[in-house]
Amino acid sequence: MLVPGKYLSLAGRYLSFAAQAQPMEDFVETAVAPLREELRALLKVVRLVKQRQQHGRVPLGAIGMLGAIERLAGGCHLKELAATCALDQSTTSRAVSAFVQAGLVRRVADPNDGRASFLELTDEGRTALRESNEWYDALLADALRDWTRADIELFGALLRRFAQSLLTEANR
Repeated sequence: MLVPGKYLSLAGRYLSFAAQAQPMEDFVETAVAPLREELRALLKVVRLVKQRQQHGRVPLGAIGMLGAIERLAGGCHLKELAATCALDQSTTSRAVSAFVQAGLVRRVADPNDGRASFLELTDEGRTALRESNEWYDALLADALRDWTRADIELFGALLRRFAQSLLTEANR
């Protein structure tokens, strides 16, 4: 739910800006360049969070892959996991091998293709994923404690839209 005064004002400024049909150079200078700097600051924070994360055996950067295996319920092939995580197959293969060695993931024979195997989380993998998600959730909850629910929902919606726009551009 939006708070009328705050977000309608913001939306109004955005629509007003967009309606001005500024030349591309002005748009880049006044809107894109400041955003670029904010994204650099965000990436710095992400690096710091990764360095700080000491909980569990799974690095924060690898948790996404375990989460993807869980979301692809019923098991997934390595190629499917690589595509889901937007990683090349060799990177995904190395990570999966490490997960298998650590007892977090198991390979199960594909009954339809004897050469292939499905990947699935072990009980230990599900526990590691849950613990890591709990750590990350606590970090986010602390960071967002002073935000209103409306701010969080708006931020989430804009972040999803932004990520989708970047993905669309990357796939052109």
